[in-house]
Amino acid sequence: MIRIPTKGLFPRLAGLAALGTCLGACGASSSAISSLPSYETTLAEHLNQTNSIMYGAYWCPHCSDQKAMFKEAASQITYVECAPDGLNSQSQLCQDRGIKGYPTWEIGGQFYPGVKSLEELSQLSNYQSPPSP
Repeated sequence: MIRIPTKGLFPRLAGLAALGTCLGACGASSSAISSLPSYETTLAEHLNQTNSIMYGAYWCPHCSDQKAMFKEAASQITYVECAPDGLNSQSQLCQDRGIKGYPTWEIGGQFYPGVKSLEELSQLSNYQSPPSP
C-alpha cells in the first residue's frame, strides 16, 4: 500500500488555486493590453489631427511602401492623390503646393519629400506616444 502524506496538502492545493486565479487574471489583462491601439494607429490619428498630409500617386511603389508601414491604420492618414488619372485626383492642389516627388509629407506647414520612417514622422510631427501599460 502506498501512503500519501497529507500533512501540508491543503496549503499546497490553496497555492495552486491561487496560481490558477492569477493566471486567469493575467490572461484577462493581456487581452486588455492587446486591445489597446497600436503605435501605427495612434501615430496615424495624431498625423490626421495635426492636419498632416501625405501626397502621392497610385502608381508610386514608394507611396505603397510608406502606407504599408502604417499597416491597418493607413486608411486614417490624410492622403492626396496627385496623379491626374488617379482616383479622386487632386493634381491641381499638388501643383499648387509644388509637389515634385512622391511621397511628400506636409507636416506643420513644411514639406518633407521621400519615404519617412514612423520614428521620423513622429519626430517631425512632435508626436508623444502614450506610455506603455
